Amino acid sequence: MSVCDACKKEMSCADVTACGARGHIEYPDGTVLQAVPYDPGRLSFPKWFRCPDCNVAPGGAHHPYCDQEICPRCGGQFVACDCFTD
Repeated sequence: MSVCDACKKEMSCADVTACGARGHIEYPDGTVLQAVPYDPGRLSFPKWFRCPDCNVAPGGAHHPYCDQEICPRCGGQFVACDCFTD
């Protein structure tokens, strides 16, 4: 069991469908973009399948540091993209 540092909710709980604190992402240059909602189809999972890393429901915002989150700026894996480096 793990509690999200951002929204303070238990990530394994079925009632938690999205991270309530993750609606947008702010970049170092001040740009703010809407977080990319979880899409199980991108991973070839059934449309009802929850995120295998942070357990959000389809259409929900990922919890921070989720391996499945997509960067809205570059389209890459958010935790590994270069959008936060100078």
